[in-house]
Amino acid sequence: MVTAPRATPSRHRAIQLALLDALVAGAGLGYLAHQYREALVANSAAIGLALLLLFALGYVIRAAARVLSRAGSRVDAIFADELRGKPSPWPRGNRW
Repeated sequence: MVTAPRATPSRHRAIQLALLDALVAGAGLGYLAHQYREALVANSAAIGLALLLLFALGYVIRAAARVLSRAGSRVDAIFADELRGKPSPWPRGNRW
């Protein structure tokens, strides 16, 4: 029996790729920090505040996504309760 190729990588492969991405990003940031050392030291307060705001924005976006997901599941549950047992408005047979 021939199996179709998988559209997504396996979990182990995905973890390996994520670690490789993190390593490359860390190496790139390390290189940039080495090149622009004086600018980083001179503007450390502004960079720290920007990072704090960035993390706060990420937290707010994550919380909003969770709230919207919960609201969507509640709406789905309401629709399922309301539509349970009701006949379809369209005939099931040939429409023509």
